[in-house]
Order: sequence, then C-alpha cells, then structure tokens
Amino acid sequence: MSPIVIVTAVESGFGFLLTSAILYSVLKNGRKNYHYLFAAFLLICAIWDLGIFLLMLRNNHVEELDVIGRFAVYPCLFIPALVFHFANLYTGRPIKWAILLLWISSGVCLIPIIFGMFYQIEGYYSYDWGNIFRMESSDISPFIYFFIFIFWVGVFLSACWILYKNSKRVTSQVERRHHYYIIASLMVVAFAIVKTMVTMGIDIGFLLPLGMFLNDMFATIIGLAIIKDRLFDITVIIKKGMLFSILAGAVIFIYSFVEHLLVTFIGEKVGESSTALHLLSVAIGIAVLMPLKNRIEKAVEGYFAHRKLVF
Repeated sequence: MSPIVIVTAVESGFGFLLTSAILYSVLKNGRKNYHYLFAAFLLICAIWDLGIFLLMLRNNHVEELDVIGRFAVYPCLFIPALVFHFANLYTGRPIKWAILLLWISSGVCLIPIIFGMFYQIEGYYSYDWGNIFRMESSDISPFIYFFIFIFWVGVFLSACWILYKNSKRVTSQVERRHHYYIIASLMVVAFAIVKTMVTMGIDIGFLLPLGMFLNDMFATIIGLAIIKDRLFDITVIIKKGMLFSILAGAVIFIYSFVEHLLVTFIGEKVGESSTALHLLSVAIGIAVLMPLKNRIEKAVEGYFAHRKLVF
C-alpha cells in the first residue's frame, strides 16, 4: 500500500466513526425538521467515508472498486438540496421556490443515472499511488464535471450566505457562534469536492487525502460545537466509562488496522501463494503488535485508576 492509500484509509475510517457519533447525537436529541435534514446530510457523509475506507482497504481488488464507488457517490447527489434546505429551515426564513427547485433538480439528475445515461461509474483508474473507480468519460465530460463543481460550490456558498445574514439578526452570542460553526463546517465540505478529481482521470494523488482531511475537519468542527456550545441544543455528558470505552475502541481500531497493513505487506513480500508463509506473516503481525496493544491498554487503565475526570 502506498502512503496515500494508507493516509486516506486512516482519515476515512476516523471520519466514519466521528460522523456516525455526531449523527447519533443529532438523531437522539433533535426534534426539529432541520435536525433531520442535517442528520440526513451526516448519514451521506458517513456513507462516503465508509465507502472510501473500503476502497482503500480493497484497493488491489479492482473488480470491486466500481461497486463501492456507486455505494459512496450516488447518495451525494442529494447533498446540495439537503444543505440548502437545512440552512433555510435553521434560519427560519425559507426560500421555498429555491428549495423546491433544488429538490426537483436532484430528482431529475437521478433519473438518467438510474437508466445508465449519465454519471456512470465503470472500471477504474490505476495510478502510481493506487487504484480508484472511474467516472465515465466523453467529449462533453469536462464541461459536465466543471458544471458539477460550480453547482456544488455555489449551493454551499449560498447556504453559508443565508446563515451569515441570519447571524447578524440574532441577539445571542451563543446563537451567533452556532451560525459561525455551521458556516465554517459547510465551507470546508464545499471545497472537499476536490477529492473527486482523481475519479475523473486527474492524477494528483494528494487531492484524495486532502479531501478526506477536509471531511474530517467538517465533522470535528460540528463535534466541537456540540460539546463546547451545545450546537443544535444538544447536551453531551461525558462520563468516565464512556471516555474509557471510546479510547479502548480507538486502541482496538488502530491495532486492527495496523495489523492488517503489516500482514498485507509481509504477505506481498514473501508471496501470498504459500499458505505457510501467509500464516507466518499473520503470526509475526500478532507477535509484534500484541505487546504494544497490551501496554497501551495498561496505560489507559492506569490513567483512569489515578485520575478523576470532571467535565
């Protein structure tokens, strides 16, 4: 695995876990329509993160890439309508004709995709740094992709402008900060679309991890806003047991992922055709990483045994 594939896998895996946690908090505590719209947006982001994570883990299995690509990409068609609709409801000043137009546009775009006439994912690109699913290519594809980029960024900027104007009307400093948090997070997602360029034949490898990093920044901003300033009126109570569970889960995730990389690397070097050598590589991976895992677990247990956490 190349460094780009490894970094992207870590970013997308972390993003999936973080976005899923925020999604759970919003669904558990939200009762307003804009909560559900934002939850739908988070769900699609989590699906994208999971899809990219699977793409990186299964990067050498090129026959699977287009299937995973469809799973990750097609739900994203509804993101512009969801984001714009959310911004309108959150500010309490809906522009009904614009909301309706965006939802109709999303539905209309879906029809030719279903019938295989537009925006198809077939095959893959093989770059020096790894493999990625391929968007269909034709003489008019550059114009279509350019329009998609402009449309995507334009909708996000419009939503941010609506939120910014409303932030000037609110009297509470906390509410104003809420608006700024959301604006910052949406701006990050708006420009995270650069990661899709690698699916269009543009071989600039760092765009993929850059885009996933921006996705993680979006989730981080929203998460911090919820914890620090009760964004969406969500109160998060962090208990000792919950924090230990999160850290333990992180340890297990990191251990499992690093073990997978090590085993895969050794297996490729010594030859995967030999069952004995493959089993030996698994044993080496476990022998190296298990002591490290145990030490980290003991350190975590010792930390919580001697400290009282107050939040």
